[in-house]
Amino acid sequence: MLAWGLHFAAVYSLQGLGCARGWGDAATRLAMGVATALALAAVGWIGLHAWRRLRAHAARADGAFAARLVAILSLLAAVAIGFTALPMFLLLPCE
Repeated sequence: MLAWGLHFAAVYSLQGLGCARGWGDAATRLAMGVATALALAAVGWIGLHAWRRLRAHAARADGAFAARLVAILSLLAAVAIGFTALPMFLLLPCE
């Protein structure tokens, strides 16, 4: 969820910065797209490690709960990043 929060702050900061400095719509979208790709990569990496830990500790109850929780939260964070990035693809940044 921290990756989603950082993505949320970065995308909307880049949108304001790009419009204020006159970067243009293409450059602003590119910067926001890079931030989105980095956030999805971070969430995917965290989720993959949680999934591997879940499979490794599936028989033990102590490590399985935390790994399952992290995997589910990673999926939720990926969906939240998608919803945060959706206006970036549907609207012009500086309107």
